[in-house]
Amino acid sequence: MIFETERLYVKRWEAQDLLSLYDLFNDDAIKEFILPKLTIEETTHIFQEQIKSYHDQFPFGRYFIVEKSGNEFAGLFLLKENKNRAGVEIGYSLKKEHWNKGYATEIVEKSVNWLFAQKTFSHIYAVTETDNINSQRVLLKCGFIRQENFVEDGKEMSLFTLKLKAKNL
Repeated sequence: MIFETERLYVKRWEAQDLLSLYDLFNDDAIKEFILPKLTIEETTHIFQEQIKSYHDQFPFGRYFIVEKSGNEFAGLFLLKENKNRAGVEIGYSLKKEHWNKGYATEIVEKSVNWLFAQKTFSHIYAVTETDNINSQRVLLKCGFIRQENFVEDGKEMSLFTLKLKAKNL
């Protein structure tokens, strides 16, 4: 386990998790804001590469969000390094049946606390598509500040940042 909240925990992928990942990558409800649908072969490749990279790239990578009460896969959590920005990028996607439960806010808040406690990062950022209002509300609620929009791969994106306060250093 990487970290946990009252109702969720975030963990590394394990061999038995492949089909859960495939289902998430092909869920019509979340495809609007993440990758196009992926074949099982493409998903398997991503899955295997991620498992290999956990040791070399920690804490960067993709992780599963699991609902504690039923030990049920709820979504995906991302920690990403970007050479063009200081700090770490966070991201998440939740299965539709886990929307509107406060899980996104719970995960973002706890990930921020966990990341700053590592004393490795002083900046955290997140990127959303400009029309992903729900994720933007979560980020603002968690203390992120909206920056200028930018264009990535032909799409206008919104950048949000959060800086560790000096008293917490």
